[in-house]
Amino acid sequence: MRFGPQETPSETPSWFEPPERVHQPRRPELSDRPQDGRVSEWAAARCDEIVGDIRGVLWRFTEGVADVLHPGMGVAVGAAQRATKWGPALIGLNDGRAADVKIGLVGSENLGLWTIFRTRLGQSDHGPRPAWCVDLPVGPLGAEGIREDAAVLSGVEEVKPSDVAPLLLTAPAAGAPTRLLARVDVRRCAGVVAVDVGDGVWQRRMFFTIVHPASRAAGHHETYRVVCPVCGRRRLAQFRGFDVCSDCGWLNTQT
Repeated sequence: MRFGPQETPSETPSWFEPPERVHQPRRPELSDRPQDGRVSEWAAARCDEIVGDIRGVLWRFTEGVADVLHPGMGVAVGAAQRATKWGPALIGLNDGRAADVKIGLVGSENLGLWTIFRTRLGQSDHGPRPAWCVDLPVGPLGAEGIREDAAVLSGVEEVKPSDVAPLLLTAPAAGAPTRLLARVDVRRCAGVVAVDVGDGVWQRRMFFTIVHPASRAAGHHETYRVVCPVCGRRRLAQFRGFDVCSDCGWLNTQT
C-alpha cells in the first residue's frame, strides 16, 4: 500500500453538533431492479460477507497511519506485526438483522486500536451521519510517503474484483484493474474508502474513523443493551474505551 500527504480538507461541521437527540430522516429506498434482489440480499448479509475480503487492506492502512494519528502507537503496532498468528478482528454491529447501512469494526482489543466503519450499498448514506463521515475529496492522489505534518493521508492498493464486489451495486468485470483508496483526515482521524472498478473513477463506498481511546480501563463488551443518547434505541455497543451505536453511528470515546 502506498501512502501520501494530501491537501488540507475544507472544514466540515459534525452531523452531531450539538450532541443531543435528533430525529432520523427516512433514508431513500434503493430499487431491487434491475439487480434482481441484490439490495435485499445485501441488507440481510453479515459484515464479514460485505467487508471480509478487504479487512486486510483496511488494517494495513490503519497500521500505517496509526503513529501519525495517535503518536506513540508505532511501537505497539510494530510488536504486533512481529507476533505470529495475530490478525485483526472483524465485528459487525448490526449482524443478524436486516440493515441497509452496515456498521462494524476492524481492529485489535489488545492494541486498543480500531477502525470503525459504515457503508451502504449503491449510494452514500444520507444520514444522520456521525462525525467520522468526513466528505474528503477522493482525488487527486499525492506523493508517496507519510509525513507527520500532513493534514490528510492516503493509501492505494490493487485488489481483486471479487474483493470489492460486495461493496458495489454492480460487480466489476472479471479481470478489471480494480483499486481501493483509503483517505483519512489526520485532525479528525476520520476518512473515506473509495473503489476504482477499472475505469479510473473513484466511488465512495465506506466512511470510517480510527480510534485509540486514551482511557482503556478494564471493562467488557456489552452489546445492544444500553440506550443510545442520540437515537434512543437499545443498540449501543460498549467496548473498552468507547461506545458506538449500531443504528445511528453515534460514537463516544469519553467512556
